Amino acid sequence: MNKMDAPPPSLARPTPASVAVRLAEIGQKFGPDIVEDTRMLYEPLLAKANWSGIDFTSDISFGPDPKRHLLDVHAPEGGGTRLPVVIFFHGGGLVQGYKNQAGSALYGNVASYFATQGMVGVNATYRLAPDHPWPAGAEDVGAALSWARENIAGFGGDPDKIFLMGHSAGATHVSAYGFQSRFHRGDGAGAAGLVLLSGSYDVTRVNTPDNHKAYYGDDASRYDEMATLLNIDRPDIPVFIGFAELDTPNFQILALALAAKLAAEHGNVPRIREFIGHNHLSEAFCIGTEDEGVGAEVVDFIQTVLAD
Repeated sequence: MNKMDAPPPSLARPTPASVAVRLAEIGQKFGPDIVEDTRMLYEPLLAKANWSGIDFTSDISFGPDPKRHLLDVHAPEGGGTRLPVVIFFHGGGLVQGYKNQAGSALYGNVASYFATQGMVGVNATYRLAPDHPWPAGAEDVGAALSWARENIAGFGGDPDKIFLMGHSAGATHVSAYGFQSRFHRGDGAGAAGLVLLSGSYDVTRVNTPDNHKAYYGDDASRYDEMATLLNIDRPDIPVFIGFAELDTPNFQILALALAAKLAAEHGNVPRIREFIGHNHLSEAFCIGTEDEGVGAEVVDFIQTVLAD
């Protein structure tokens, strides 16, 4: 197969082939053992990544919480002017997770990848349930964005070209902030676009899992007012919605439900991609490795939005 015959990145299986085989063996399920198995697949690949040419500035405060209101900036070495910016928010089921895991391999890989693409990557963390229930996550996305709009020019970024990107719980918080004006500071969301990977855009009302109860509370009568799907009033922002072929069905269903609602009710047809061969974790872990399936799609989305 020559380059002209190669499938587009979103249709290509994860690479190397041994990783694709193992992901297929793990299958369409999710749990602590799956997290560990997937992490062990990608740590060696990320350890080989070349992050030369990137300036790192770590643990910048963007709010009052000294442990959770922190972000790192990964900028092209030598600086730049008016570069696009991607702020990434990690997952963790609303109750755990941090911006840097396995040293800085995860999730610093995401911010570093965008720095290699001529952008400024920002890797942010946020407050967690149960100590910080709804809407703390959306508020923290807004706080990190406000910091970036005020300060990112000092790192070569353009405050008018900031994209908010989240994975899993991070996508839940980014979507809540992006589509709901009650969380915005000033006129509009202040972001150029949203990138949502395998988020949850509603609240589970039947057999509500403990992590949802920790964040949204025990009172199911309030869940409708907290659900992003039911409270979209700023729908016009450009959106990329991604999910994994090996995601559990709830993530796939909610991704399609959000895309359908934006298109049918608000006239905003998002770019939507299913990442073939990937599971819930690997679609974020692969970014910055030899597997371009996810990263290249997001870069193309950003370039397309900015070209319009």
